[in-house]
Amino acid sequence: MTLHRYFKADAATYEQIRTTLDAAWGLPNDKATTTCMAPLATAPRHADGDVVVGVLPDWCDWEPAATLLPQLLASGAVEEIDAAAYFACLDELA
Repeated sequence: MTLHRYFKADAATYEQIRTTLDAAWGLPNDKATTTCMAPLATAPRHADGDVVVGVLPDWCDWEPAATLLPQLLASGAVEEIDAAAYFACLDELA
């Protein structure tokens, strides 16, 4: 069972995805959820400057992510990475 899926994208693409999902999912909401992913300023980065993110697999099935993700992956705007690559980025930040 996969607990997360991990992705890497340039900063502009990441922020566009984050704000698109926030709008679609009604964030911020009255339950104190302000955004679906860390704002760009606090998001973890790869050494090359790209942003990395780990998300629950279910997120990838919710619209509009279910429609956008295959297109982003196919175009190369987003790269799916493995857990080791994701956690290596976090270790670099420590």
